[in-house]
Amino acid sequence: MLVAPWGIASTLGLRFHDVYRYVLSALNIIAMTAFFVQFPLAGRVRRWSWFANIDWGISTHKKIGEWLGIFFFLHPLLILAPKALLSAQDLQTSVVAAIASPNLLTGLLAWLAMLVWVLMAVFRNRLPLRYETWRVLHVLGFVVIATLAVLHVTSVGSHGQLEQQFNLLWWGLYAVSMALVIYNYLIKPVRLRAQPFVVREIKPLSECDWALTIPSRSGARVSFDAGQFVWINTSKTPFNLEQHPFSIASGNAENGTLTFIIRELGDYTGNLQALQRGQTVYVDGPYGSLSVAQSKSAAGITLVAGGAGIAPMLGLLCEFAQRNESRPVRLVYGNQAPQRMVALDELRALCKTMPDFSLQLVCDRVADEMPQQAGDIRQGLIDAATLRAAMAPGQHANWCVYLCGPEGMIATNVKQLKSIGVKPAHIHFEQLSF
Repeated sequence: MLVAPWGIASTLGLRFHDVYRYVLSALNIIAMTAFFVQFPLAGRVRRWSWFANIDWGISTHKKIGEWLGIFFFLHPLLILAPKALLSAQDLQTSVVAAIASPNLLTGLLAWLAMLVWVLMAVFRNRLPLRYETWRVLHVLGFVVIATLAVLHVTSVGSHGQLEQQFNLLWWGLYAVSMALVIYNYLIKPVRLRAQPFVVREIKPLSECDWALTIPSRSGARVSFDAGQFVWINTSKTPFNLEQHPFSIASGNAENGTLTFIIRELGDYTGNLQALQRGQTVYVDGPYGSLSVAQSKSAAGITLVAGGAGIAPMLGLLCEFAQRNESRPVRLVYGNQAPQRMVALDELRALCKTMPDFSLQLVCDRVADEMPQQAGDIRQGLIDAATLRAAMAPGQHANWCVYLCGPEGMIATNVKQLKSIGVKPAHIHFEQLSF
């Protein structure tokens, strides 16, 4: 995708005087394309297969953003570099001419804005801004940068001045990007307002976990796959940007009922008891790439859940049970303490519905009186030995593993799984860290 515009530019017969300008032109075009790819990567696109994996999309969006920040900072320096090789006087003259030229104003403003907005993204957690405020500024800032950048490329760029067909490519990418922004922030909220959900029940499951059940107010069917998640908005308007991603633990697609297991991890989740029965909520989704189809050719399946990460795993397990899964299925469920374990009755019931399903509980802290009450609990963390025990010996390369939980747990477990021979393509996870 990134090199396609460069291929189009080459077919237009563009010529260059030297290798340096050829390479620099290719890099500029690829970087500009990557800039526009940023919009669908972070755009919650469900129907475009390349961008449907939201977790991967956001992670890729962040990585590309850092590289774009570096490249666009170097962009004017790379253009002026040949002048520096001639003489300091030539470099000084070129720099002054570039700054003073009205024609280069759009490029200069885009360059300065890009530096500021990339830094705001990199240091987001250190800024004294609510996430919703930062998100609005992030989107609006890059809409302005996109506008300035396209004006610069099509009016000042060496290709844009000569090839109108080339300009149409950039304006087309710009139009698609802006249409995606308009859809997400203006059109989609209107659609969500016409399809509201309502709080049926909010109840505690443990000392820090809640079960939230929300049916569609109209009772309309809601299509979702086990393992997927949605963004929930509990404000009074779908235009409010305070939205939170939660995995679907269970539900009834026919009458549009969704149930979530939510852990108290911040200001919002720590105040879930404030939700009122009958309160209107808005649901954007479902999203996510976790699905039972990812393990269709595996010799066996291991699911690893940490804390509230049990929610999508519970959904996947129920789907496997409904399909009468005969392959070995293992669940490793980790938590800080047995008191924080949820849905144990449901999990034990699943042991009776699948011929080869087993459950391994892992807790950092285990009181002396708890093992008899909570079952077989392994004390400690989910480590390589625990993961190896949850797979058939010699079958690691043919095993499929699903993970959901805290970011640190997933990062550590992915490394451990690779070290014991599980193929990266067979490791599937969702972090919901946006």
